[in-house]
Amino acid sequence: MCMRRIPANLIHFTELVLSNRHTQLKFDGFTSDWFPVTNGIGQGDPLSMILYIIYSSGLVDVAKPRQGRESLTELTLAFVDDTAFIAIAKDF
Repeated sequence: MCMRRIPANLIHFTELVLSNRHTQLKFDGFTSDWFPVTNGIGQGDPLSMILYIIYSSGLVDVAKPRQGRESLTELTLAFVDDTAFIAIAKDF
């Protein structure tokens, strides 16, 4: 997040959201004790897609940018959690 120049207060907020979390499992009439969640983010949390886009944003920078009028030779396309790399050759 620092590499993408996300403001420090948003980084701190994200750290608070993702730390000190606990959950319990419930199924077939059974309820587990509370236990710590040490990684990931809650399923269905709208913040998860935003954090994934920030996390994977370096992939978009892999393709070499076109300079001036030169032909496009590399391209990266990204949407939500899908990323495609395209290489364009002059000859087959």
